[in-house]
Amino acid sequence: MKRRQFLAGAAAGAAISTLDWLRFFRAFGVPGTKKELGLAQAAAAEADTPHFLIYWFQEGGWDGYSMFNPAHTVNDGPRVIPAGELRPVPSWSQHFYRPKSYGTSPLDPPRTQGNIQYGYLAQDGLDLFPDLAVVSSHNGNTFHSGGRWEYHYGRYSASLAGRRNEDERTVLQAFCEAYGQGYLLPHVSWHRWLSDGELSIPSYPDGTGYYERLGPVHAHTIYGKTPMAMRERLSSLGSVSQGQRDARIRQFTDNLQANFLDSKNSESVRAFSSALQIHRALTAGGSINLDPRTLFTNAQLREEFGVTLEDETTNSASINGNPARSKETPNTNVQALMTYELMTKGLSIGFFIENRSLRLFDSHRDRRFIMNNQGQTDQRNDMRRNLWNPLKALVARLKSTPYGTTGKSYYDFTTIVLASEMGRTISGDVESILANSGLTDAQKYTEIMGQDCCQHWRVSSAAFLGGTVRGNRQYGRVGSTSLEGIPLMPDGTLDPAYNPDTGLLVPGRTKSPTSAITDAGHVYSTALHLSGLDPAALRAAGKGKNDRPALTYIKR
Repeated sequence: MKRRQFLAGAAAGAAISTLDWLRFFRAFGVPGTKKELGLAQAAAAEADTPHFLIYWFQEGGWDGYSMFNPAHTVNDGPRVIPAGELRPVPSWSQHFYRPKSYGTSPLDPPRTQGNIQYGYLAQDGLDLFPDLAVVSSHNGNTFHSGGRWEYHYGRYSASLAGRRNEDERTVLQAFCEAYGQGYLLPHVSWHRWLSDGELSIPSYPDGTGYYERLGPVHAHTIYGKTPMAMRERLSSLGSVSQGQRDARIRQFTDNLQANFLDSKNSESVRAFSSALQIHRALTAGGSINLDPRTLFTNAQLREEFGVTLEDETTNSASINGNPARSKETPNTNVQALMTYELMTKGLSIGFFIENRSLRLFDSHRDRRFIMNNQGQTDQRNDMRRNLWNPLKALVARLKSTPYGTTGKSYYDFTTIVLASEMGRTISGDVESILANSGLTDAQKYTEIMGQDCCQHWRVSSAAFLGGTVRGNRQYGRVGSTSLEGIPLMPDGTLDPAYNPDTGLLVPGRTKSPTSAITDAGHVYSTALHLSGLDPAALRAAGKGKNDRPALTYIKR
């Protein structure tokens, strides 16, 4: 085999297999530049365009009206109303309950920075606003497990308890199926579907509910757990022996077609890229080119992410009378640090970060508590600790870490999604209680005081940031009177049939048939779209059933 003749054949379009390339590399080494192949653009696209996807989820339901669904109301929590009063003015149903001291610093009313209007819970994230695209016309699911399921799987006709089919995928399974084959631990998640205590194992046997084994093996969910557990997992793999390397070569060459990268380019280019990937792995002396014992121990990184020993522990809780279950996850700052190292060590590409505590943001409060407390529970410290501080540390690290010789950073190749399964109410309608003729006035008053005024609520929001996101953007808003999301047109503008301030329909107008409130399915498709994938094509190929379109206007 002559080097010049071989390369000339490649440039001319001759069919050259991965095995041929591997033999060529052994004989002559890898060509100094991809231009020598006459196929520079195709090969470079595979080698220099990695993809990373991070979902950052606030489990329990955040106070959306104080976050990215900013609505300014009075706080009726401090209002003094005589005990036993059934019909105050304004009526109970017209009272709004915000956290104590709402409307004064630091619990300021909605403000605007750049193009984004935000509530006080987003105040600690202002540094990220130039990168952030916020979707404020967004609905969650008022059922915890249903909301979490939809942010994983998207929206389509499905039973949560049903057996998962071969054509279903979570968003990270679809992402890692497309991009994760060359990684040791492509898909790492810090959530436990059963940990919320609502789903019993007898009711949800293997293959139902959230199912971690959909798609090819490299797309399956790997539970990240704690730094110690991850170090033990990697240490147990050890270094790859010569015999194992030979087995990998045989397996690879026996299944060439299965190992080709999905590309519009020629078979020879795909074969070259596959061969280059496996050649590098085999000549590096093993599949793990690091000492697992040193992972997540770097003192500077731990300081940047604010990691303490307590942050690395796990917890458990009993929910709705079900047995206590542990998430087996550390705090989110530890998850963020692990994400950074797993990314930059070339081990993983897809991550689902979630707060450690069960139902952390599930701040139910009845009217009696609210009036005694002079307001709702303030989620500011939880938001700062579980989202803003570790997220800012991760983004700063990704931006400052170059990716190879591309001239770009890891951040440029990363998509980050921020979400919670639902929002929360700030009022409670008592008219049905007052109209109940079967209750005495004393009983009615007791029910009014016991009414949950911080319940699960569909009005929520989501946000995106990353290398392909058009930052400093906000799509949609919540009406100041309706307190509902205003539908969005296909281009991301507000439906003109609605008053952009009050959120009410303009007299004589009707909702546009093309406008909609976004949901978890739109987030699913948008995350894939921002990552360079076509969600509709994946669905047609049987790699996910989510039927919502991507919000394409979010992409640069």
